[in-house]
Amino acid sequence: MKATQYTGIYAGKNAVRMEFIYRHQRCRETIHVRPTDSNLRRLRDHLEEVRMAIKIGKFDYFEYFPESKNAFQFSDNKAAHMTIEQMMTGWYEQSYKNWAFSTEKANRGRMDNHVIPNFGKIIVEDFTPSRFREWQRTATVSAKTVNEVHSLLSQAFDFLVYDDIIDQNPMKRVRRLKHQTKEVRPFVPEEREKILAALSEGYARDFYEFAFWTGLRTGEQIGLRWENVDLERKVIFIRESVVKGRKAGTKTQGSNRTHELSKQALQVLNRIKDYGNDSEYVFLDPRTHERWKCEGVPRERFWTKALSKASVRYSKPYSCRHTYASIMLSQGENPMWVAHQLGHKDWGMIRKVYGRWIKKGIDFIGDGVIRELPKS
Repeated sequence: MKATQYTGIYAGKNAVRMEFIYRHQRCRETIHVRPTDSNLRRLRDHLEEVRMAIKIGKFDYFEYFPESKNAFQFSDNKAAHMTIEQMMTGWYEQSYKNWAFSTEKANRGRMDNHVIPNFGKIIVEDFTPSRFREWQRTATVSAKTVNEVHSLLSQAFDFLVYDDIIDQNPMKRVRRLKHQTKEVRPFVPEEREKILAALSEGYARDFYEFAFWTGLRTGEQIGLRWENVDLERKVIFIRESVVKGRKAGTKTQGSNRTHELSKQALQVLNRIKDYGNDSEYVFLDPRTHERWKCEGVPRERFWTKALSKASVRYSKPYSCRHTYASIMLSQGENPMWVAHQLGHKDWGMIRKVYGRWIKKGIDFIGDGVIRELPKS
């Protein structure tokens, strides 16, 4: 743009730019009008008004330039000009790179399906605990989902508190709903054997037999490489996972672990070794002889059909994990050891989910410490 006869005003073909100093910074605002003489005079007068308001301390950027990005930057009350959707988007963009891929997808889904449709248009300044409580009261989703929405909003509001945009997080004054965790239903040994017998010999049966005897998450098992298998030491190193067809890290930091192989799991690996598998991955799709594309493929192609053929109640493949945990605990294995095998950071989840399988005579005394009670 070229300078005009008016100081601080520059003209282009179909736009005019105004320049002024505010809070020791040069500000530029483009107005999309043709630079006719009358328009230039109006903008000169408008610019003089802006300078006068700045001089006497009455300038409000939003009042003069409501569409400008500078308006939010210079605002002394940013919460009055930010929607919940903008808050959530900003929080997500700053946070998602620190999440596991599965966490990112889950949080994105909760934002798109619940947070933004129900709260997105509300101005941050106008959001009150009662707004959420009312939705909490009438929501048709599960208590677990309501609490997940609560958690996302709370994390995003915390970011605004840290940036001094708001003084306090309104979600801290909203109680989470109580919800009962569904009791897990592991397969009994007879059911496990029926399922394995109904699976095709080879990679399909190997896959689920290994799952039953390790308790690995499906993504962890799909992502297992031979370089992370030590048959001599009888261990595997869990370092990556495959989630929705994409290679990713493990679910949590505690999920990175060295897993001790049972006799049955070791037999599966030795059997696969005898196939002459030259892939870098241990478990392969029998159709393509490449790594399973994603966790849904073995489930839909083999697992569902095997349960039907075996006349065993349907349960997701994750029940292999529950079966492994319940069997190990029933056999008297130390709950802390089982927690490590499963990739939990402490014994809390074991106690909460699998407590009824823990062998009698074990007592938790806090801070993850377990002791054996004296025999009577």
